[in-house]
Amino acid sequence: MAFPAISAIAAGYKVFVVVDASGTYSKMAEEITLARVVQAGAVPMDTAAVASEIQRTWHRDDAEKWAEIYTQIFPEYRLLIESYTKARSVEHDGEQLDSQRG
Repeated sequence: MAFPAISAIAAGYKVFVVVDASGTYSKMAEEITLARVVQAGAVPMDTAAVASEIQRTWHRDDAEKWAEIYTQIFPEYRLLIESYTKARSVEHDGEQLDSQRG
């Protein structure tokens, strides 16, 4: 990650480094490399941030496909999707909320 990023910065490009898309042999090496590229002017981000930049908004026809992509990036996201889907179902079907039940 470091050499291509620093070379691109030196050539005048604005550089974003996708930190979790690059592997290394130790946490310390990762931290040192990240510090080097940030000091050189790179902007660190992760895979989810890249996907969000490409997606731009949830107001699109393929939003469900994007939700599936996010569950692949981080599996815990599926819980959020399930919660949202259930909330929409309750709203649509007029189901009484647990908090409204006596």
